[in-house]
Amino acid sequence: MEAIILAGGFGTRLRSVCNDRPKPMAPIHGKPFLHYLINYWANQGIDHFILSVGYMHELIINYFSNCYQNISIDYAIEKEALGTGGALLHSLPYLKEQNQPFLVLNGDTFFTIPLKKFSLLGNCHLALYKVKKNKRYGGVSINKKKEIQMLKHQISPLINGGCYLFKPKALSSFKEKILSLENEIIPYFIKKKSCYGTVFQKPFIDIGIPEDYNRSQTFIQNKTKSL
Repeated sequence: MEAIILAGGFGTRLRSVCNDRPKPMAPIHGKPFLHYLINYWANQGIDHFILSVGYMHELIINYFSNCYQNISIDYAIEKEALGTGGALLHSLPYLKEQNQPFLVLNGDTFFTIPLKKFSLLGNCHLALYKVKKNKRYGGVSINKKKEIQMLKHQISPLINGGCYLFKPKALSSFKEKILSLENEIIPYFIKKKSCYGTVFQKPFIDIGIPEDYNRSQTFIQNKTKSL
């Protein structure tokens, strides 16, 4: 299976602790966060990565090149910020298998789900995580059939874990432009009743803010000692 990693954001909220590199390159025990993300998913069976990059992309390309620890990597470079949805669409031509489901990952989250237990339902399938107190994230509501009913449900303890499965052809309705994955593409599939979610109670970390980035040092050490 192939995976697209959305790694082109500016990381504005993390600038106070990491201002000289893109957010996915934030150092964890001497290696970039992206290193652990790629290695984890390669060990799960991903054999080709497409990194959607933009801000300070040279640092990412220089570090990983096109083959990192025998892992095949291509780059979809944004000339202008396209948003998460636009970046996804811009990356699609780099897929080697245009008829097979592919994985999409946020470059600033690490959700250690087993890929063998995450198979495509419908045209869009989200891996969900349940938090004790949801004060930071937009919640997700699903029904008994696992159909996602709503994103940004304020009182739901279920959150988007930053891991998605898509059918390439299902995205052919969209034209490449500035788009949001959560605000425009996923709601489209929800309206079509072809967006599903599965809850995984596996370790999850988001390095988007300094507090969680600092916490990720321990998280990575405990969960990925061999990577």
